[in-house]
Amino acid sequence: MLSYPRLPWSADELPERLRPVIEKYRDEADELRRLPHELVGELRAAGAFRFSTPAELGGFELPLAAGADLVERLARLDGPIAWIVWNLNVGFSAAVLAESRVAEVWAGGPDPLIAHSSQPGFLVPDGDGFRLSGQWKLVSGVEAAEWVALLGVVVDGGQPRMTETGPDLRFCLVPRSSVTVHDTWHPSGMRGTNSNSVTAQDVLVAADLTVTFAAPARIDRPLYRVPVPNQISAGGAAVVLGIARAAIDEVVRLSHAKTGPDGVAMALQPRLQAVVGQASAQLDAARALLLSTVGALDAAAVADRPATEAERGAVRGALAHAAETARTVLTAMYQAGSSSALPEASRLARLFRDGHTAAQHAMMAPAQYEVAGRTVLGVPAGDPSL
Repeated sequence: MLSYPRLPWSADELPERLRPVIEKYRDEADELRRLPHELVGELRAAGAFRFSTPAELGGFELPLAAGADLVERLARLDGPIAWIVWNLNVGFSAAVLAESRVAEVWAGGPDPLIAHSSQPGFLVPDGDGFRLSGQWKLVSGVEAAEWVALLGVVVDGGQPRMTETGPDLRFCLVPRSSVTVHDTWHPSGMRGTNSNSVTAQDVLVAADLTVTFAAPARIDRPLYRVPVPNQISAGGAAVVLGIARAAIDEVVRLSHAKTGPDGVAMALQPRLQAVVGQASAQLDAARALLLSTVGALDAAAVADRPATEAERGAVRGALAHAAETARTVLTAMYQAGSSSALPEASRLARLFRDGHTAAQHAMMAPAQYEVAGRTVLGVPAGDPSL
C-alpha cells in the first residue's frame, strides 16, 4: 500500500508558519488573479492541502471542526489564499477510492492538488464507466490543480437516474488536462482564487473514479464516516468569518494611529468602542455556532452513528448565519474606517471586497435557512446533498 511520512509539525502551527509567505504573496495573487507558483509550492510543502488526508499518506486527518478552525485562521491572513486551501483540501477522497486509484492519484507525492466544483454536469453510462460533459462555473484554484473533482448527475435515456434519496449524483475525479479551463474570473473581490469556468465534452471516467454522496469509506475511522458532502461544506463559511475578523483587526490597528477632529485617538472614542465591541461579539458567536454544529458531526462519527438530519441541517443554518454576520461586520468596519477604507489598495477596502464576494457562495445563501428550518420542523429536508 502506498504511504508517505507525516510532517514533523502539527496542523495547528500552519497559520503562523505560513504567515510570512502569505503576507509576501497576497498582493501579487490579487494582481495575477491566481496564486503565484512560489506560494502554491510553499503551501504544499507545509502540508496545507493535507487537512483531511489519511495519516498513511502523510495527512493530518483532522476532524471537521479542526479543519474549519484552521481555514478561518488562515483567512485572517488572506481570504483568497484560505479559500484555495479549503477548495483543494479533498484528501478524504483517498479513504473512499480504491487503493489502486489512490496509488494513481497520489503517485507524485502526498499533496495532489484537486480542485472541486459542486455544480452538476452530466454523466452518461458508457460500458463500465461514464462519459462526462458539462460546464462548471467558479472552480476555485483550477489553475494550480492537477486533478478536478466535478459533480455530475447520471443520465439514462435522457433522464436523470434516480436513487432512494434522489438523482444519482457523483463526484468524478479526472485529470485537469482532460477538461478545458476558460478565463472567466474577473471579479471585484477574491481575485486570487482563480475561480474560472471549466468545460468537459465526453470525457471518459472510470466507474471507480466516481464517488457518490453516500459512498462507504474504505478506511473506517471517524473522519471518513462523515458523508462526502459534509466533508467540504463548512470551509467557505470559515473563510468569510476569518476575513471579517481581519477587518476588525485592521480597524483596531487604524484606531490607534488615527485621531478625530478633537485630536483624540479613535480607539478612545466611545462610539468606535461600541461598534468594535458589538462586531467582535457577533463574530465570536457566529464562529462558535459554526464550529459547534460541525463538531456535532465529528461527535456522531466518533460514536459510529450517522448524524441526524437535524444535526446536518444545523450546519446549513450556521453557514447562512456566518455569511449574514460577516456582511454586517464588514459593513460596520468599512464605515468605521472612514476615509482609510476608500483607497482601492487599502487593506480594509480589500477585505470588504473579498468578504462580500466570498459570502455570495450558494452554500451560504439565505435559502440555506429554509433547509435548516425544515429539519427543525421535522419535515423532509428535500436536499440530497444535506
